[in-house]
Amino acid sequence: MTSEKEREFDAAAAHAEADASDAANDGGKGTASPAATGAIPRGKDVFGTVWLVLCCVFMLTMLASGFNFFPLVGLVLSLVASVAFVVRTAKDRPAGLYLWVSFLVIYGGTFLYFLIWGADSFGKRLWWNLVLIAGPVLLAVAFVFLRKVFKGKALKAAAFVTLALMIATTGIYALFMNLRARPAVDRMWEGHDAYLSSVASAKRGASPNVLIVLMDDMAYADISAYSYLTGKTPTINTPNIDSIAENGVIMENFYAASPVCSPSRFSMLTGRYSSRGYLDNVVFPTTVESTPWSPTHFLNPYQFLYNVDGILGDEITFAEVLQAAGYDTACIGKWNLGDYGEYLPTEQGFDYFYGSYYVNDMTPYNWVRDTGGGYPGGASHEEVRSHAENLDQSESTRLFTDEVLGFLSSSAESGNQFCAFYTSPWPHYPIFSDNNGGGKGDTSDDSYIDCIEEFDRELGRILDYLKTTPDARNGGTLYDNTIVIFTSDNGPGREGAAGALRGRKNTTFEGGMKVPCIASYPAGGVGGSANSSVTVTETDGTSRTSPTLRVTSSSMNFDVFTTVLSLCGIKNDDGSVYLPSDRITDGADLSALWKGETDPDASVHEALFYQKKGKVQAVQLVKVPVETENGTEYYDFKYFDRVQTENSAFIDQYYNNYLFNLDTDPIEGYNVSMVYPEVADKLAAALEAFRREMKTNRRGII
Repeated sequence: MTSEKEREFDAAAAHAEADASDAANDGGKGTASPAATGAIPRGKDVFGTVWLVLCCVFMLTMLASGFNFFPLVGLVLSLVASVAFVVRTAKDRPAGLYLWVSFLVIYGGTFLYFLIWGADSFGKRLWWNLVLIAGPVLLAVAFVFLRKVFKGKALKAAAFVTLALMIATTGIYALFMNLRARPAVDRMWEGHDAYLSSVASAKRGASPNVLIVLMDDMAYADISAYSYLTGKTPTINTPNIDSIAENGVIMENFYAASPVCSPSRFSMLTGRYSSRGYLDNVVFPTTVESTPWSPTHFLNPYQFLYNVDGILGDEITFAEVLQAAGYDTACIGKWNLGDYGEYLPTEQGFDYFYGSYYVNDMTPYNWVRDTGGGYPGGASHEEVRSHAENLDQSESTRLFTDEVLGFLSSSAESGNQFCAFYTSPWPHYPIFSDNNGGGKGDTSDDSYIDCIEEFDRELGRILDYLKTTPDARNGGTLYDNTIVIFTSDNGPGREGAAGALRGRKNTTFEGGMKVPCIASYPAGGVGGSANSSVTVTETDGTSRTSPTLRVTSSSMNFDVFTTVLSLCGIKNDDGSVYLPSDRITDGADLSALWKGETDPDASVHEALFYQKKGKVQAVQLVKVPVETENGTEYYDFKYFDRVQTENSAFIDQYYNNYLFNLDTDPIEGYNVSMVYPEVADKLAAALEAFRREMKTNRRGII
């Protein structure tokens, strides 16, 4: 048997012979190791062997699981292989057959992944990925044959250039990779289709119109109708928003289901916690931009993990239900729940959409008119304002108002019921106003106030139209027969006031999730049992006082789904709301509260859970009995087992075992877990039970 030293000697002799041959062929001008400059060497390569096995296992895992963050990891692996090529070349070491094959395995696996799991059309998946992988794959193949073209120093230089191009084209692939993939979650299409096909037979009673106005990052203290809660003179006058509360309802303890926009909007549309749809954070654009400085298409795979790029198509929205009941439906403004396929508003129950799929600080931020779903760029999609045109957003409020009025007028003329979901981009940063009609964004210090007051004026145009247009179907005016709901998706962002409440947007403290909610439906009895009054102050200083119903019961914006269905007569024979039977609906029916048929503080939920980025951070239990000197008292308590401080000076600190009595301490100023240890234990148990439910049955399938 040949000894180890003999094998080493033979290998060295072979290298020396090869080097001498290269030197002769190069005319004695220089030498270079063929193994280091393109030849695939024989012999052991432990690192290359291990790396190849790792890449093969990774590729099979990627193809089997379907998760679209794996291709990103694969590109990192291919970059490691490329860098290893460079290092070995620089040290005149063999490049390695196994390392070279591993590079091709990753690219071949990624190409197969998108053919199998991609969400775009097969043709697009094929040609797009072929174009992107052509560069690095062809360069890898060329690397092997460099010795047939170059010799000596030129060979080594060519090897370095080829490897540099391999790394560069891999980087280009990363920047322009289309990561859209089919969701890897349990689907509920059968129940979705069966429920919607049965809605028409469940329609009973009145068929009011619906107008839901959803603001972006607006605190309840930004509305003058809520100024009584702060005890201060309102900074911003909002007479038209306030007017909805005249003979209507003001909700004092109404919460967004999330402290950021996309999950909160999901909950309002579906009546469910956003975690049930794997939508835990803000949805980012999936489009591949020409600039490498806006690679937002990486973010959804990173934060959602299950290929979810928005609101899943098998979720049931109030728009789908009303559409199935014969309503004209439209979404106008900001969507932020997905930008292709099943995630588009026209695939979620809206007959048409006008606005942007994105947030006004994202790239791209263009507006489209969509009348048929599918994919942007198709026949039903028309871009109406480009990203460049929207660099100045000062005309947004007027243009969206015009579009809402056009939809309402068209629907009224056709004699159909309408459901208009007006999702304003304001007052999300960057803030624009029309500069009192002067156009161009107002950059003064009071632009936030101008933005909201301008929105209020434009909303007045919509309300005036409803109040002055006869309702041919029901008599009276359209306003009399329209459910009008005004609210916000979460608490204030960079500006705005949450009163004395603790926290702001992106925190699960009260300031991040308690939002305004005002509702009206005169013909339906909403606000008919007034228990207080609202003062509406016009911009000219005149004011009027009108009756209103103040509701103190705790509720969340997923209650909008159930309440709208109830008021629109989507009911069972026993009068309860007709809901899907294949899934959990978290929303409660608020109609009895809104009509004054129950006590304004009557409980509609035993518990409300505060979620952020997929984590259940806190729980509120309502009407918890506590023994006091005066007997048994009932309080609403809120509990965090662990929460990060909102104080930027101590951002690395966390609070543990925090309990607040929201009735006596709505600003969450004092931890009373030591005063009420049994209450803290009870809420901690409820928190853990819900977390377990989210793990074992996240989608809430019944």
